[in-house]
Amino acid sequence: MATQAPAPAPGATTEQKDYHTTGTASRALSVLLRLGELASGAIVLGLLGRLFYLLDNAGVSDPSARLVYAVVIASLTILASLVLLPPLAYSFWLFPVDWFFFAAWLAAFIALETLTGTDTCSSDWYNTYWGYYWGRWYLVGPVGIDVNWAGCSAWKTVLAFSFIASITFLLSGILGLYWVIVHGRIHEHRRRYMGCVYIWSQGKKHPLTFCRRFRRRRGVAAESGVASGGVGPRTTTGGPMATGATDATGPGTTAGPGVGTAV
Repeated sequence: MATQAPAPAPGATTEQKDYHTTGTASRALSVLLRLGELASGAIVLGLLGRLFYLLDNAGVSDPSARLVYAVVIASLTILASLVLLPPLAYSFWLFPVDWFFFAAWLAAFIALETLTGTDTCSSDWYNTYWGYYWGRWYLVGPVGIDVNWAGCSAWKTVLAFSFIASITFLLSGILGLYWVIVHGRIHEHRRRYMGCVYIWSQGKKHPLTFCRRFRRRRGVAAESGVASGGVGPRTTTGGPMATGATDATGPGTTAGPGVGTAV
């Protein structure tokens, strides 16, 4: 009587299906964070774009470098959030991009906040720059007149959403790292990659094509092992006292005493 061998690992098709369907909650949360990033970038870009329009009308040809930096980051944020919006695997694997934008937005928030400090809408910079040009007070008189809190809510909105953008990118980076560790199958991909590299180093000329064929053959071998109910190719069974005897189940299979042999 033959001893039943342990069931082999799932085939490549099942692993691929699980890889693209796991982490449903993480994918839903990722979409919400991407929408928050998109909205934050659009709001900051819209308000600063309005100020630049007013500066151009006033004949100011050299806007503040800090405002220009914030506009550039907001524009890149809109592009990146649209690219990373689909909750697919690549959007999680690119979590270093989220950390980059987190640092960039945090720097933008600090640079903008230090323009007014704790005084915000009562600071000198606000009265002589933001409020003066936002309220079109340049049509009334020179710099230094009372701007009557013109554009105060817009300036506070820019500061608020600059900070919100940095937080959403931080959360996206943490979520991406979590997904890669829990659902990304890092060790499995590393084993497959190293297997392809090792076999290619034995004389194969086309590594990419060969690795595809190598993975396909491994998937077919696993499925054939399940169908036959026996031990598939390249499977080693038995305890530490395995003798290395060739089993009848297929080439390259070794079995310990009493495993896969007729009694």
